[in-house]
Amino acid sequence: MGPRIFKRVRVAANDGSGWPAARHGRETVVIADSGATAEVLVFGPDEKIEQGGEFLYRGTIWVVTGARRDSGILVAEPSAH
Repeated sequence: MGPRIFKRVRVAANDGSGWPAARHGRETVVIADSGATAEVLVFGPDEKIEQGGEFLYRGTIWVVTGARRDSGILVAEPSAH
């Protein structure tokens, strides 16, 4: 199965503003960590993303490799550097 392309992912603002209230469920927060930089991505409640899943972001395929304990925040790394 190829990577799923999520169309409604966005980068969270550094100051925490712009976090909308969940309307039809809970949004999923993913830390996209390339090693040199990390970004916080927010997936809409209709986008099913979980550990082991793949997504395309900024021309790179990312793999969800883990989760932060007790927070529900997922961590993703590029599939190839």
